[in-house]
Amino acid sequence: MKLFLTLSLVLTTLSAFGQTFSPQNSGVTSQLNALVFSSPSAGMVVGNSGVIRKTTNSGLTWTASSSGVMNDLTGIAFVSGSTYLAVGKSGTILKTTNAGTSWSTVNSGTTNDLTGIFVNGLSVYVTGVNGTILVSANSGNAWTATNTGISFTLNKIFFVSEYTGYAVGDGGTILKTINGGQAWSFQTSGTNTHSLTDIYFTDGNTGVVTGGITGTNEAIILRTTNAGSVWTSDDFAGSVLNGVGFYPDNSMGFAVGGNFPNNTSLILKTTGQGASWSPVASTSSRQLAACFPGNGIGYTCGLNGTILRLATNTAGLEENDQLEIQISPNPGNGIFEVSGDLSGDFSMEVLAANGQRVILVENQNQIDLTASPQGVYLVVIRSGSSVATRKLVKE
Repeated sequence: MKLFLTLSLVLTTLSAFGQTFSPQNSGVTSQLNALVFSSPSAGMVVGNSGVIRKTTNSGLTWTASSSGVMNDLTGIAFVSGSTYLAVGKSGTILKTTNAGTSWSTVNSGTTNDLTGIFVNGLSVYVTGVNGTILVSANSGNAWTATNTGISFTLNKIFFVSEYTGYAVGDGGTILKTINGGQAWSFQTSGTNTHSLTDIYFTDGNTGVVTGGITGTNEAIILRTTNAGSVWTSDDFAGSVLNGVGFYPDNSMGFAVGGNFPNNTSLILKTTGQGASWSPVASTSSRQLAACFPGNGIGYTCGLNGTILRLATNTAGLEENDQLEIQISPNPGNGIFEVSGDLSGDFSMEVLAANGQRVILVENQNQIDLTASPQGVYLVVIRSGSSVATRKLVKE
């Protein structure tokens, strides 16, 4: 089945979808290549020139985590506890055991550029150029190379069980292992022209692969329902797709990318495990990766330091005290006065319990919820580089 999405079709259908990806301030302008969350509130993003940023409040604020390297970082994975692994160019592998307070370099045994990483219990798998797949059996402390027999760049890797996994890459490459990465066999993808950029399986049989041709600005989504024996394709004109992710319960998934020469974003959603896709409103730079740590909450990252946040619930958002803020009366009947550490330009975003924005107030100290129903709301207050969140109750 072929599906071509033109710009006019996207523009006329965006309003039909409720999900909203809102830009967050990453604090950098570097290209951000990958992100991971260990919980709905705690996550990290990596990018060019060794950039690592981290958040502990669901992406409302991002702070620097010094990687100690200048190589472009292309992938990051959560291992357990406070342990993360990051990979990048020239064989770079970094590890932190204190949630990014400090990073140490791990000997990868290669100088090949590394592109993606996947944690599968104690085993960790890394992809790279020249058909590189590295395997660690001890959570990333030591690495061995696996012979894949190919020279194409492998971009991402995904395991559906202890022993069964898939790797995707340039030239329409899909590889499969059934013995924990000791040996890899080719899958027939149906294309040898697209670079396949990311892969996600919702169960042992159903998987989705994104990709594209940057030279002609064409995107592709491949889908299998029989563990890779057969792949079907949807084509999308005017964009490339770089990443894909699903909610933990697999009820909804998103593919992200954008227009290559114009650097505009495209986000598609599926509620049928990839059987069909619909556009979601997004105004930003081209997106390169996606992560969904909870049902109804997710993040994407991309060019120009862009981080987008999707929230259809308030998971991970709790009150914090980066700013001294008072709201009164609270509870109240609809008119709330806000006072405290507000200087210069500031904003107050009021979220309903389902995470949807109710109102946005800029440079005003009053919140008017007289037209909103009774209930509990969350207010996200931004002043300068500081953010505070407060709950308020309308009676």
